[in-house]
Amino acid sequence: MTKGLLAMGMATGLYLDGCSDNRSVQSPVARAGSASDIHDKLLTTQALRDMDIKVDTQNDKNILWGTVHTQKQKFLAGSVARSVEGSGIVVNRLVVE
Repeated sequence: MTKGLLAMGMATGLYLDGCSDNRSVQSPVARAGSASDIHDKLLTTQALRDMDIKVDTQNDKNILWGTVHTQKQKFLAGSVARSVEGSGIVVNRLVVE
């Protein structure tokens, strides 16, 4: 009986997994607010606090632009931006100077 229930549970799980859609659906309002959320998180990241980083939203993408001092800071800024919930696609156009 236990094996039968386990097999039925696994089959149901596989069926339901095939029915799921893991893409997140965001409203335009959520996307519009994410640029300011990203900017706030960049400002609170110690290694990026004094950098000239701006965030714009264009065509449902959050675009980082401005200047940083090192490639490591550029990478960190992109990682921080992507870690913000609802950030969606982040395009890192920061320039290392």
